[in-house]
Amino acid sequence: MEKKSLQKVYKEIEVPRDSVLDAIRAGKERANHNVPKNKNNTRKIIWSIVAAATLFISSSFVSPFLSHVMAEVPLVGNVYNAFNDAVGRNLQTQDLITELNQTSSYKGIDVSVTRAYYDGAVIGVTFSVKGSLKTEEDGQVQGFYEIYDGKDGISDSKELVYLQPTENGYTGHIQFSYPKNELPSETTFPLEFKRIGGTEGSWRFDVPINQLPYEIVNVDKGTKKENSEINVHFDSITEGKASTAINYTANFPIQGKHNQVRLEVYDDQGKELFISTDGIDLETTKKDDRIIVKGRSIIPQPIKGKTNYIKIHPKVALTGEDPNEPLELDPIIIDFDK
Repeated sequence: MEKKSLQKVYKEIEVPRDSVLDAIRAGKERANHNVPKNKNNTRKIIWSIVAAATLFISSSFVSPFLSHVMAEVPLVGNVYNAFNDAVGRNLQTQDLITELNQTSSYKGIDVSVTRAYYDGAVIGVTFSVKGSLKTEEDGQVQGFYEIYDGKDGISDSKELVYLQPTENGYTGHIQFSYPKNELPSETTFPLEFKRIGGTEGSWRFDVPINQLPYEIVNVDKGTKKENSEINVHFDSITEGKASTAINYTANFPIQGKHNQVRLEVYDDQGKELFISTDGIDLETTKKDDRIIVKGRSIIPQPIKGKTNYIKIHPKVALTGEDPNEPLELDPIIIDFDK
């Protein structure tokens, strides 16, 4: 379809007002649970609104087969379809999902962690819930959880999650980027549900995860905008079985401590690669009059062997400026043949 035709179709799509309002309510719910007011959490709420609208619009084009699959949540492979987890779907086809059976009970509600994966820098967990659960005004069942005890320095450490009904109760899904620079082969992470289906409580787990085999491609390339004090250095790429993580270091003047890095990535055919999680701040330090941020962006697919190189267009949303008009840095090319 030509570009003009796509634009015409896009303009004719109605805005899903109810879905947008649902996402806004979810954001308010997180605020009521004292979610840290840092840029990562604010960004997640904004993109949740966009994602809700996108999901609602996209559902108009879902085939009857896919709609049928998403209705069958209890089946293992279909959990990742229902929650749109491309990494989980890929790993499931490779039989690389770890089965777990950890249960925590409180006030007549049983929460069980059922599956987990740790691919490159991406962690995914599914869980099931049984008991008497209340629905929200929108008819859905919500849960509220913390990872790593809700530490402020960890991106998205407190999140709201919607549950899907199954034959025996409900199922839920969590996905996040490993919040540290180093990637251990074996580790655990603390997960605590603070509210399930309207019931406040504590359902706590220490989830074991084993890192799947991965490769590190050292990059060591930097880019900047001429006459600008901002630069981004690309350190490495983590190539997992079903995901790719781009690791970088951003350097800002002190007044730009809330700047946000965004990446656009293209393959050797000029096709843009979807980034599922962008601008994750792993570590922020201050040196003299500079702010140094270790960051990461996630592509939810392996790209090794699928492209000879990638071209990255870094953009930086500047503090106090229009986020829709970010500073564009010079693009760089990362060649996988060398």
